[in-house]
Formats: sequence, structure tokens, C-alpha cells
Amino acid sequence: MRPTVSIIVPVYNVEKYLEKCLDCLVNQTLLNMEILVINDSSPDNSQEIIDRYVAKYPQVKSFIKPNGGIADVRNYGLEKVTGEYFGFLDSDDYTTLDMFEKMYDKAIQEDADVVVSNFKWVSQHDEKIQLEGPYKQGKDMMVKLFATLWNKIYKTDFVRSLDLEFPTGNRYEDACFLYCLTPHINKLAFIDEAFVSYVQHGASITHTNNVQVKNMITVFKIIVDYFKKNNLYEEYYDELEYLHIKFFLGNSFLRSSRIKDKDDRKDTILLGWNLLNQEFPNWSKNHYLNDLGGMKNKYFKMVRSWNIMIFAWIFRNFKSDNI
Repeated sequence: MRPTVSIIVPVYNVEKYLEKCLDCLVNQTLLNMEILVINDSSPDNSQEIIDRYVAKYPQVKSFIKPNGGIADVRNYGLEKVTGEYFGFLDSDDYTTLDMFEKMYDKAIQEDADVVVSNFKWVSQHDEKIQLEGPYKQGKDMMVKLFATLWNKIYKTDFVRSLDLEFPTGNRYEDACFLYCLTPHINKLAFIDEAFVSYVQHGASITHTNNVQVKNMITVFKIIVDYFKKNNLYEEYYDELEYLHIKFFLGNSFLRSSRIKDKDDRKDTILLGWNLLNQEFPNWSKNHYLNDLGGMKNKYFKMVRSWNIMIFAWIFRNFKSDNI
């Protein structure tokens, strides 16, 4: 019998967190799941932990591959999936035990291509719920999507029909996959519950600010090229423009402004600024920017009259990550 849901778990230097992650998966209330644990040649003792779970739980399948980074692991996992639906869980995060039963039931009830849920930001000191949706498929999703993979499940045959891949060697691989997937989705379903605990700690890639954030330039070029190649660029021009505004003047811009090396910081900020202005020279007239309102859009509009490096200094010294 085909598995109900396959979960792809990338593993690299996570022996401290891995057992908690795997415990929440092997104890799920959904039956006939498949758990694909993919070791990206981790140098720690993660494989010893994986081997123990493989010996005890038949739904756990272990794979070891040459080190290639997170996007390469995700692509590898997609090739191994056999479930009706699939999802992702990072190996330092964990879920409630009923997550995938509820997600799968919703998917079957509504014949959904993608099911979306809320999640929790969890730090050493507190936790908060991140709401996602509801929104409509297509343009509304492009603008309102929270670009995280692991609070969603995806219909396997639907995704495979699109021949999508994660951009290997780059960060923002999740955003690339999701934004390229979005225009093809016919049916979305939502569950207003927070299942995944997204753990924030010093080793999280999201909180590592160095020259590698330049990957966002490459990834957004891949996204634009994908929309052009598939004759979607004109239809989604306003949405793509607004995404570039959000990423290059928002959170990703904030991370760029925190790169410690002064020259790398300046170079990365200007790369994003130039890409935005070259691809979308009239971005300041974007109707989402001007119509949606909110504090973040007020900040974005300020850039029109401020020197970009001065604005970077403001971002670097502003303590909130919520812009």
C-alpha cells in the first residue's frame, strides 16, 4: 500500500536535536507514514542516532549522500518519496503528534494540491504563533505566502508533474521552490492550528549573517527566469515586483546589513538594490506597496528618498526582525 505522507528530514550536525525531531515523527497518529532521513555526510554522531530509529521503526528509512547542502538534500529526498503527499521537517524542529493526521485528512477531504497550517517560533525564552493564510491560490498566495516548507504538505504526483527542483548551493531554496510552485496550484486548504515548533538557536541558518546572503541574488534571478520561461512573467509581474521589494528591502536586506565585513556588507546590499531597480525600475509605483498599508510598506517607501547606505545603517541598528 502506498504511504499516506512522506516526510523528508535533512540531517547535518544536529545530533543535539535529532532525537526530539524523530520522536515526534515516529509517534504520529497518522498511520502508514514514511520518514526519509537523509544524512548529508554529517561529521557528528547523527548517523548512530538514525540507525537506532531505523532498527526500531520500519517507517524510518535512512539515506547517506555526499555533502551537497540543504537544497541538494531536498532534491534527493523528492526522488525517494513514495507517499501520496509529502512534507519537510528540519531536524532541529519538532511537531505535535497529530499534525500529519490532520493535514492528510484535510488534503483528502478537499482534494488539495497543498495544505497550509500555522506554526510556532520557539526560542529559549518564549514562543509565539505565526499565522499563515487563508489566502487564495495564484496572485494572492504570491503576495501573502510565508515561504516556509515545513508547515505545509504537497500532493506528490502534482509536484512531480511540474518538474520543479530546489536551486542547489543556495540559500532561499525554500522561497524559490514555493514561489515557482504557486502559479500552478489549483486547490489550497488551510488548518488554523500551529503544529510545527520552529526552533531558533545560534546554529540556525536563518540567523547566520555572512556573505552567503548574496545567494538571494542568484535565487531571485532563478525565480524570474522560471516565470519568463513558463510564460507567467507578464501575468505575475506586479507580484514578482512586490516580492523583490519585500526581500531586498525587508528581512533579507536586514540580514545583509548585518554582515560584519564592511566591504561584503556594502557589496551585498548594492547587489540587491541594483537587481530590484534593474528588473523593476518603477517598483515605487507597485500597487501592493502603495495599497496594502502597514509599517513594513511605509519603511519600503522611505527608501525612495533616502540614500540606500544610510537606510542600511538604520536597518542594522533597528532591533526588530519583523520588517
